[in-house]
Amino acid sequence: MVMQTMQIRLTNGLINEIKILVDLGIYPNVSEAVRDSVRMLVTSKETPKGIPPAREEEIKTIQEKIQKEVKEQFQNPKGTEDYYPEEMSIRNKVFDVLRKNALKFGFLEVDSPVIEDLDLLKAKQGDEIIKQIFITEKKGDEELALRAEFTPSLARMFIAKQKAIPKPVKWFCINRVFRYEKPQAGRQREFFQFNVEIYGCSKPEADAEIINLSIESLKSLGLNEKDFFVKINNRKLIQGLLSEIVEEKQLEDVMRIIDKRKKISEDEFNSELEKIDITLDQIKKIKIFLDSKINNLNPKNELAKQGLKELKEILKLVDKKFIKVDFSVVRGLAYYTGTVFEISDTKEKFRSIAGGGRYDNMIELFKGDKTPSTGFGMGYSTLRLLLKEKGLLPKEDIGVDYYIAIVNKDVKEKAFEIAFNLRKKYRVDIDLMQRNLGNQFDYANKIKAKNVIVIGPDELKKGKIKIKNMKSGKEAEKAIEDINV
Repeated sequence: MVMQTMQIRLTNGLINEIKILVDLGIYPNVSEAVRDSVRMLVTSKETPKGIPPAREEEIKTIQEKIQKEVKEQFQNPKGTEDYYPEEMSIRNKVFDVLRKNALKFGFLEVDSPVIEDLDLLKAKQGDEIIKQIFITEKKGDEELALRAEFTPSLARMFIAKQKAIPKPVKWFCINRVFRYEKPQAGRQREFFQFNVEIYGCSKPEADAEIINLSIESLKSLGLNEKDFFVKINNRKLIQGLLSEIVEEKQLEDVMRIIDKRKKISEDEFNSELEKIDITLDQIKKIKIFLDSKINNLNPKNELAKQGLKELKEILKLVDKKFIKVDFSVVRGLAYYTGTVFEISDTKEKFRSIAGGGRYDNMIELFKGDKTPSTGFGMGYSTLRLLLKEKGLLPKEDIGVDYYIAIVNKDVKEKAFEIAFNLRKKYRVDIDLMQRNLGNQFDYANKIKAKNVIVIGPDELKKGKIKIKNMKSGKEAEKAIEDINV
């Protein structure tokens, strides 16, 4: 990412941008010769008339050299991310919040293999997801693929112990999933997902429980009702009402188009319905239903009645200030059977933060006993974008509590002993390079050490060490036994 940023900035041909790059020290992967050229360029004085033509030519030459070096280096694959220590610190803090909330709600953490049987991943999936599955090269009789979501894998795990574990089963996991799609903001080919499942409960209470968990998790990260909302619907309700308008064979296609309604224009919406032989009169009736208020619905269809009853029951059990009933929410995955919901930022600037619902037939589909199930997935990529926009990303925390500077080799053994004791309670780094004291302090500053302990022969003779607080600059002398835990 740094190299890509550097390449973009340099191709702008702006001297001040090059200076910024130099000041930031983000040239670790560029040769020393190129960096020397940049240093010479940015330290020379500009004339009042601007950049002389000769210097413009120098900039172009440096650009070409950097671009050549960048192209020769291995890059992470498109749609994936490298997580350096600073970003890992942020990611772990977000995951810790999600994990703590799931545990507070009584969910237990599980995990599954990254690779699964292809037939498992394709079962009852929508066409779009099937097209996005990463399939491995076939070896022998096995057809394997990378998981595109967690639900099939956790269903397989549940079935293996279905008869032995008490119901309802409440599981969650946080890990990578993979989809081959066009990378863009909030959408990657490899991404992290917070996945939550409840098996063995058919009641609306289970749907309310997962919705409440999703809301509380986002609130714990600092977000509120001004930042996000939950769009909720019920597929029984929409399927039942649509069956009174269109033929049964048209239902799946109509629901697929309805799911896209907010993402396309009205003309495109009408056109797509007309392409599957939906008449203008039918389109009008579909729109009247989609734009209806929940309290104005009075369905005669039994399936729709059941869906409406479930939806109203859930609305009694969740925090209403976050909820919006939206009959256009269908969810693309084919296995949903009842409640469906999506979480979006209030401006709907990004992709959905989370989505899920009920899938009562899925366990049976995977050769298990019929088991009512509900769950959701929350993507880290979009969540991070929203947290960043709101200024709510956790602060990175990569600095050690203590860095132990060793004056000479005579005190090395004692320094390692002190480090060993301090590590029982603190994060501690120690000099491994036998550098001089000045270089050790410089390194401690770069790794954001909070304190530096200086261990020298004179201090050891007195049973003392020196500690410098790197933020305040204050130094103190302490007895060795006072810093041991």
